[in-house]
Amino acid sequence: MKVLLLLIAVAAALLMVDATTEDFVIPGTCPIVDERSLWALHGRNLWQMDGEWFHHSHTPMPYNPIVDCTRMRWQNIGGGSFRTEATGLDKARAFMRTTGLIYQSPGAPRLTIAHEKSTPAPLVILESDYQNFACLYSCQDFGGNYYGDFGFIYSRTPKLDPAFVQICKDTFAQIGLDTNTFKVTYQGDDCPHSTEKKSVA
Repeated sequence: MKVLLLLIAVAAALLMVDATTEDFVIPGTCPIVDERSLWALHGRNLWQMDGEWFHHSHTPMPYNPIVDCTRMRWQNIGGGSFRTEATGLDKARAFMRTTGLIYQSPGAPRLTIAHEKSTPAPLVILESDYQNFACLYSCQDFGGNYYGDFGFIYSRTPKLDPAFVQICKDTFAQIGLDTNTFKVTYQGDDCPHSTEKKSVA
């Protein structure tokens, strides 16, 4: 038993060392987010997240295979869960498609996103009107000493009204996320989703 406990402790320590070498991991703990109140607000309206979303902007992400023209489809499959499909262009400007699931985290008032080519992560809807924009946040804690967090601004259309962008920035600022680090996702006329619509027209 002692040997088993020692092996578990060593494995946990190795995972911690591995995590803290990542560029996005910094000392400290995840900011306080009232997940319970946010879940009470958005949890009952999750079905309205169904449909097509475009990435407007996000904080730096080391594991982000799709970098431009990112479009995300949420397909409501009931029970607060969604099948997801992300499409866009990678760094080499090649078309890429990934799939995954978004579902309620077991025993927690938040979502989990488990997507192909990335590790599962918590996901919180900080603010959304469901028709125009959504401000999404993810934070992972590593042993209470380090954390890594990401912010995302989603739009129902390739271009988002600056007023909605500002709502998200103000919302992120309230939890201490540096909004100056947000990188706008390219959503030009030469994106696959734009050429699709032109060919249909």
